Formats: sequence, structure tokens, C-alpha cells
Amino acid sequence: MKIFVTGATGFIGSHFTELALAQGHEVIGSYTAERPEKSALMQSLRARGAQLEKVDILDAPNLQRSMAGCEAVCHIAGAFRESGVDDAYFHKVNVVGTRNVMLAAAAAGVRRFVFCGTAGIFGQRVPGIITERSPVQPFNAYESSKVDAEAEVRKLAAEHKMEYAIVRPSAVYGPRDERLVKLFKSAAKGKFPLFGKGEGRRHMIYVTDLADAFLRACTMPTAAAQEFIAAGPRAVPLHDMLDTLASVVGKKKVGPSLPLAPMLIAAAITEDVCKVIGVQPPIYRRRMDFYRNDASFDCSKAAQILGWKPAVDLAEGFAATHASYREQGWI
Repeated sequence: MKIFVTGATGFIGSHFTELALAQGHEVIGSYTAERPEKSALMQSLRARGAQLEKVDILDAPNLQRSMAGCEAVCHIAGAFRESGVDDAYFHKVNVVGTRNVMLAAAAAGVRRFVFCGTAGIFGQRVPGIITERSPVQPFNAYESSKVDAEAEVRKLAAEHKMEYAIVRPSAVYGPRDERLVKLFKSAAKGKFPLFGKGEGRRHMIYVTDLADAFLRACTMPTAAAQEFIAAGPRAVPLHDMLDTLASVVGKKKVGPSLPLAPMLIAAAITEDVCKVIGVQPPIYRRRMDFYRNDASFDCSKAAQILGWKPAVDLAEGFAATHASYREQGWI
């Protein structure tokens, strides 16, 4: 199959591209900017057979040209909690951008459109087990934009008689994920604090497991008009997750255990004061959500329809991520 993937040099997109190439598919990948730190990765992807093209997801005409002859589009690129941007930015990139990519795909005659959503649309603190039938309750501008983008996908698929599939990953981690470098660094120094009891459940997914879900959604006929949650083998309490991380980095504990309530108050006051004086706050309300979030997901639909099952547990995934960070010289 000839597949067009947006964000092909990004964290998730690069793993998807590698997997698709390894399974014999032809991949055309888009990227938006030349970054020196990505040059080795881009060389590696091209050496494996990927055709990489610099084209923005807001540039519909060039997208259409790049998609010529493709049977599927896997739309992974998007805005993800960038700092210093307003809500309109998330709408422009995630909603308008998705519309552009899908319209370009329809004009190019693409049969299947696979969209990267997020399981975060179901909420940050949800009792019980979340399924695809759970109520949607987005928590921030990013998640709201993903809800709106999903609506665009369903609407345009019907209008243009195009197959679609939506994959909603839980928190993704693995090699090349720059977001967790600070966590691993702090844990290795024994300086990452646990505020509160850490009882909230974390249900993370290793990036290669997610890439497998995306590829199945691109290629399997049964995936058409379906929406899937993709999460790891099991949810664990935050304190168990941090204990696993401590073991990987060779520590008894990642850091001290401290009460949560005072930090919530401090974060709120700091954020409000910094907003008044016009500076970036060192701590803020959303940063403390890490200690309060609680969610677990049911992936049985993906198992039944896609034959998909996550293969990498947390200990193995953290070990591989840590080894990758060390190899890259990030920690």
C-alpha cells in the first residue's frame, strides 16, 4: 500500500514510518521545518525508503500533489500543548489543518483517511474504565480541538465518500519523545517529587504499539468507519509508575514524597501573579495535573476489530526509552 503520513519526522510519525516501511509499504511523509537535530533521523528514514517532502498541513494544493497515487493517509501531525500559544492556535492547526489534509486526500482520490485523535477527550479524572462509548469531556483547548477535528473527519468522509478511521491514543512514550527527558533526568538524580499519594491511574502506551495500531487502521478493511482507543497493557497507579521508573534509572525512589494541597495553592498563586506581571510561570495549575489525573482504558474494540494488542509493558518500555535517551546524550 502507498501511504501518505503527516508529521513523518515527529515522535509518533517517525515510528509509524519505520514500521510501515518494514512491512513493505511505500511511504510518503510530510514535515514542516528543517531542524538540524532531525537530520540524522531524516537520513535514516530516507535510507529505508521513505520519500520525505517539506509541506505544511495548511498548504492544501501541495498536499494534494504529494498524495497523488496514495491509497491511505495517516494524519498524525498536529499541535500538542505547545506553550505560549492561544486557543486559536490549536483550532487552526488541529481543526483547520485536519480539514485541509482531508480535502487534499479527497481531491487526490485517497480511499482511507486515518486520524490521530486522543483518549484525553474522555477527561482527565474519570472513575471506572473508559470505552469508546464513554461521554466526551475535553479538559483543555488541545482536547477540544481534537473533538472538533474528529467531527470534521466524520463530516468530510460522508461528503466525499471516503473511508475513515480514528485512533485515540492514551499518553504515548518511547524513544525520541523529548517531553519525558526532564522526568528521566530528575528521576536519575532522585529529585523528582511525588506530591500526594500517587493513587491516580496512568495508562501509557509505547510508541511502537501505537504505530502498529495506526498501520492496522490504514490497511485493514474492518477498520473503516470505526473509532478506537489505543492504550498499553495495563493501567498502574502513579506511585507504581514512578517506582518502575526508579528501578530503570537505578534508584530506590525517584524523589521525595510531599503533600499535594500546598503545591496546588502555590501553583495557582504563582500562575495568577505571573499572568499579571507578564512572565512565564515556573509552576502552574496544569502542571500539577500530572499528580491528579486518573484514567484507565478498555482497548477490546481494537483487539476485536483490528486484531491489535499492545506488546510492550511499562518496565520494558521505560528501559528502552532510558537507553535511547542515554544513546542520544539527552541524559
